[in-house]
Order: sequence, then C-alpha cells, then structure tokens
Amino acid sequence: MNNFFETGKKGKRARKRRIGWIGWAIRTAFNLALIMVVAVLVFATGLYLHVVREYQDRLDSRYPALPQDSSIYDSEGNKIGEFNVLESRKTLGPDEFGDNLPRAVVAVEDRRFYEHLGFDPEGVGRAAWADIRSWEVQEGGSTITEQLIKNLYIPQAQRIEVSFWRRFTQAALAFAYEQKHTKKEILTTYLNTVYFGNGAYGAETAAHRYFGKGARDLTLSEAAALAGFLDAPSTYYTGGRTVGTENATTSRDSVLYQMHEQGMISKDEMQKAMDEPLRFDPELPPVYPEYEPFIEKVRREVEEKLGPGALERGGLQIHTTLDPDMQREAIATTKEVLYEPDDPSAAVVSVEPQSGAVRAIAGQAGDFNLALDARRQPGSSFKPFVLATALREKISPETTYLSHDIYVSFRNQMYPVHNYDYIERGEISIRKATEESDNTVFVQLAADLGLENVVTTAHDLGITSPVDPYPATAIGGLGTGVSPLEMSSAYATFAGGGIHREPYTIETIDRTSFGKTEQAYDHLIGGRRVMSGNQATAASRVLRGVVENGTPTLFHDLDEEIGRPSAGKTGTSNDFADAWYVGYTPRLSTAVWVGFPEGRRSMVGVHGLQEPNGETLPMDIWSLYMAQATADQPPLDFAEADLSHFRILDRGYAAAFPPDATVYFGP
Repeated sequence: MNNFFETGKKGKRARKRRIGWIGWAIRTAFNLALIMVVAVLVFATGLYLHVVREYQDRLDSRYPALPQDSSIYDSEGNKIGEFNVLESRKTLGPDEFGDNLPRAVVAVEDRRFYEHLGFDPEGVGRAAWADIRSWEVQEGGSTITEQLIKNLYIPQAQRIEVSFWRRFTQAALAFAYEQKHTKKEILTTYLNTVYFGNGAYGAETAAHRYFGKGARDLTLSEAAALAGFLDAPSTYYTGGRTVGTENATTSRDSVLYQMHEQGMISKDEMQKAMDEPLRFDPELPPVYPEYEPFIEKVRREVEEKLGPGALERGGLQIHTTLDPDMQREAIATTKEVLYEPDDPSAAVVSVEPQSGAVRAIAGQAGDFNLALDARRQPGSSFKPFVLATALREKISPETTYLSHDIYVSFRNQMYPVHNYDYIERGEISIRKATEESDNTVFVQLAADLGLENVVTTAHDLGITSPVDPYPATAIGGLGTGVSPLEMSSAYATFAGGGIHREPYTIETIDRTSFGKTEQAYDHLIGGRRVMSGNQATAASRVLRGVVENGTPTLFHDLDEEIGRPSAGKTGTSNDFADAWYVGYTPRLSTAVWVGFPEGRRSMVGVHGLQEPNGETLPMDIWSLYMAQATADQPPLDFAEADLSHFRILDRGYAAAFPPDATVYFGP
C-alpha cells in the first residue's frame, strides 16, 4: 500500500516536471519568436527609413519633372515642328485623360489600386508563394504605385534585376509615396510615365501614335487596347495604318472582360466595345523640312534664354515670329531661280525693322545652315556701313572724292585698289559712288573716317562676326565674312530709323507640365539707337538711289517688280564666288546670298552667266520673293533727309589719313 502511494506521488511529480518543462519551452519559444518579430520589425523599419531618407526630396513633390517634347508654332499659331526628347511624351493633368483609359489601366494593372497602401499584401503573398515553389525570386505582385516607383526612382540598369532587396526598396518607396500623394495624383503620374511601346511614353503620346487622337477622345475599345499594350506592345502592334492584329484584339477583349468583371462597365458596354473593329490610325511624327533653318535659330535662342538644359527637360510651347507665307515663298522663289541640279545654293533672311522679328529663314545644305552659319565675303554690300560711319560723323553724302586707281600703304605693305574693269570716274560724290559701287572712293572714305570707326559702326548696326580694321574691309574683303542673318539685321537698322533691334525668333515660351502652364519667357521689344533718325534716313535715301540709278537698273526695275519703293545694295566677292543683294522697304529687310555651300567656288557659267554678280541671281530671288512677301503691306516711300545737318568734307581733310593706312593716288 505504501509503495503504491509512493509510486503515485513520484508519477505526479514527474508529470509536473514534464509539464513545467513544456511550459518553459513554450514561453521561451514565444519570447524568442517575439524578440525575432520585434527584431525583424526594427530591422525592417530601419531599412525603410534608410531607403525613404535617400529619396525624401523627390517623394515630396506633387508631380515629378518628366522629360517632354516641345512644340514650335508660327506667328499664326500653327505647329511647325517639335524638339523631341529621348522619352517622347506630353504630360496631361488629372482631368485630361477622359474616363475610359484610366479605368482600363486600373482594371488590368492593379484591380485593388484604390484599396491598398502602395503595396498589396495579397499580391505579395501570391508572388512569395510562386517564389517558394520555383525556388527563385520572380517578378510579380507589383501595384501601379510600385511600377511608378520603379519607373521614377529605380535606375534603368537595376529595373530588370529581380531580388528581395529591389522588391523591398520598391515596396518601401511605394508605401512612402502613398502617404504623400492622393490616388488621383498617383494614377495621373503613372499614366504620364509608363511606356506604351512604339516610342511613346505616357498616355497622350501613345494615343496619338496608335490612334491619331488625344487620350481624352479614345473610345472604350481603343482605351482597352492601349491598356493591354502595357504588357508587351511589340506583340500587338506591327506598325502602320492597319486593322488590329488577332493578338491585339484578344488582349483588348481580355481587358474589357476584366473591366466588366470589376463592375466598371456593363455587359452591354463590354459587348459593344468587343464588336467594334480595332483599327490603328497613327498620327505620324511631324516633319517640316521647309522650316529647318528657322527652327535651328529657335533652338539656339531657347538655349540662350532658358539655358542649355531647357530642351532636354522640354514641355515647352514655343511661339515664334515666323510668317509661314514668307517662309514658303522664300523657298519657292529660290527653287524657281536656282533650278538646275548643279546650281549653287541660296540663303534668304527677312527681318522686320520695327521689332527685329525674323519673319523667314531659308537656306539649308544638308546639316549646314547657310543663313546662320555661312560666313561669306559681302563684297560691296558692306559699303553702306562705311557710308553710315560718315553720316554718324555728320559728313554729307554730297562730299566728293576722286575716283582713280590708288595704292594703300598698310602696315608697311602697298596694296593696289581699283574699280571693276579699272573704271576711273574722276570727281564723284559719296552718294554717286554708292550708286556706282566705286571701290576707290570707299577706301579713301574709310581711311579718312578711321578703319576702327568703320568696324565699330558695322557692329553697332548688327554685324556680329569679327571684322578687322583693314583697308579691304571698306569694300567687303573681310577675314571671317558675315552671315545673311547679320546682313538683313544690319540693313534693318536703316529702315528702323537708326535703332538697332536684335533679330529674334521667339515671342513667348510657355512651360506645360501635368496640365498646368506657366510662362517661361516673353520677348520685350527694345533697341539701341546707333544713328539719329535723320542719319538713317539719309542712308536710306542714298541706298534708294542705288535702286533708282545704280547698277541694279542694268537688270531690274525693282520698283515695278515688287510694286513699291525699296533701297539696297549689291555685293560680289572675287572670282564671283559670292553674290549678294541686301535690300529693304520701310517695313521689311531681306538679305539674299548665292554661292556654293562647300566653300569659295566661282559661279562663272551658272545659267550661262559670265558675271554672276549681285544684280543677277540674288536680285532675281529678292525681287520675286519681296513682291509676294510685301503684297499685303502698304506701298510706303522713304522719308526725305535734311542734308543741312551734314557738312561737306573739305578736300584738304582727305589728305589727313591715319598713320596706319595711307592712300596714294595711282602712279
């Protein structure tokens, strides 16, 4: 009996010990698990804070700065070109997508978009289970917010990597992003960011690339098709204006079914959209070759006004000064005059004197912009800058010089100067010397005035290329040469009453992003007076005499041809390599240069001409062009100058040459 009870007591004690050990083990395991959970949470929180801290500034902004294409418009508001960025897109605001596309994208990409906090535990669970079964980390479970984070913040090279760390980073940033943005903002950014294939980033560009319309105007069928493209665009679209492929139609129908399943559309709406033939009608990227020379000037101005990175950021709506009729006419008249395959090239530039607005720029040889970058010898078309220097010194254009072969001693060297065909005209006024384009008179006049002063005047009037103070400069023999844009701008100063206004092509620039527009630049018309009004008028009257009585009358009656008074000057370089005519009415200044773009090459023989000078090919173009360009303008005449404000230069003064340029009369 005693043994029985003792044995029972021992059993109870043993059971108590076993129960106590099990309880201790459970408590210990629970505590360890709790510690591990806490440790994991602390570690995860630390990682989360570390990841978020690195991107904090970018997470705070309402919308990211996405690169966008920029559009260019002429003076009438017509689109004439684009500056494209690497990721071609145009961003829209939250209310500019319409109803169809946002719903279709949510249905196919993230049906729980409006329920989760950036990452979807349900989706993560499915992806984790797939990872366990395949014994490798696979992509999956990404929400729209996570995809957005990947597109915005994950470096391109790392986006294709599939790792726990990449997935954690993406989920952490998505959660943080959701704390600072509404679902509407997130979906707006996603639709503007995501790649739809065919070189189209963002919904608006994609809608135009595939269907030739804006995202707002997509039908339910088209929106569903576009949403389906997010999976693998190249699988569904083969390019061109074609009926949708079988794959594209199947994908579209799948998206429509999901939209119906999620209660976004009714069964009737689904069926009607499925019955609609899927037709692609892409809006091809604009190509405007006739505007390329002008657009290049616009590009340079944008970078000058807004900085070199402005076009890389893009989103600019650039409104320009281009007159589309003048631009087309400049090209047409050039082709009308220079029509043979071996003909030289031409550049035409028109500037409005009262504002400096550039109305037309034509002249392109491959990638070479002849109007802006061809620096060529202006010949006698440079002489008006010597005339202007004299007028600024209050020297009358009625002052006379002796037209005679001369020698110029410059820096210990002797240079002969003679007129074309060695003509000697005897005593002749500056006005008449301009009409006859007398070289010897203008070299003497420049020497009297001081070559440095001639250079200063040329720059003041609008010549931006380097000009050396050499005797040859007086008759257009320059070291670097000048561009057609410079010449048109400089002559515009005469027509503008002596006020030089910098030539410009941009009126305003608006920056558009996510539906919001702000003005980035607004051109203010200004100018700098470089001649008095009377001096400029006197110059115009002398150059008007060139048109009425000078060398142009051998080939043209410009007043009759263009239907109004004009003024101007021809120019021809040695060996007939460059030929110019720069002329203007009171409302429009136009420079025309003709020559071979590859360099100095004689034009003798072109169209059978033995002397292809400024009075021939350039003036042919100028006359035809200006007749059309000024057709809608009133036929204004030039004012008369009051010559009483100028003095006749005493011939004794003509002997007082500066020491570095002495003129001797011929032997």
